[in-house]
Amino acid sequence: MIIRRLIGVVLVLLVLLVVVDRVTWWAAKRVIAERVQSEAGLAERPDVEVHGFPLLTQALRGKYDQVNAKVHDLTVQDGVTVDVLDVEMRGIHAGIGDLINHRLSDVPVESAVAEATVGYAAIDKVVTENLPDDNLKVQFTEGDGGKLSITGTYQSAIFSAQIQGDASVTIQDGDLLLALTSDSFSNIPAEQRTQVESLLNRSYHLPELPFGFKAKSVAVGKGGVTVKATTTEVQLS
Repeated sequence: MIIRRLIGVVLVLLVLLVVVDRVTWWAAKRVIAERVQSEAGLAERPDVEVHGFPLLTQALRGKYDQVNAKVHDLTVQDGVTVDVLDVEMRGIHAGIGDLINHRLSDVPVESAVAEATVGYAAIDKVVTENLPDDNLKVQFTEGDGGKLSITGTYQSAIFSAQIQGDASVTIQDGDLLLALTSDSFSNIPAEQRTQVESLLNRSYHLPELPFGFKAKSVAVGKGGVTVKATTTEVQLS
């Protein structure tokens, strides 16, 4: 009889712990989603995932190991749309009592990494707005070997030509740097090729990302160009 009662008590305690764990998980998701929404000026709350089970052990020490927040269709500086912004935050500090009772003023985050994917339509827009010559019209898609494929036309009073080429993409001092491959635009006469290449072989300013993220690397994919950025000591106020 005593053993049965002990088993019953243990089972009840386990159920209570699971319930408290899930309440803590829900509270953490809610608070962080609200803070990210406020900091980034979003119309809707982002998708937030708090990692780790049981979460209660993290909550009791007031520090969460990893939280991911995903934002879709984020409009940033100069009207550029980021298709997906995926933020991975590490070391999120929040006391369990303050978290559940929603009494937090600031949520310190030790470090964060973000991946911002900008679709090709948005890239076309940025490049077009930065081109100094209206005679050049270009579009970008995924190329081979991690490069951008460039197609378009160049029309001037002297000549017109179809454009087909590739460019490598790198990050330099926070800007997106295009570097055309040596065989790009080979169908354009040599005397005009240098002029056309100079219009594209340049850097393009990247829009500011929320939370003070600084661009570190870039990759080309089917959905667009994904910029990886980092930051430290974020405050979700």
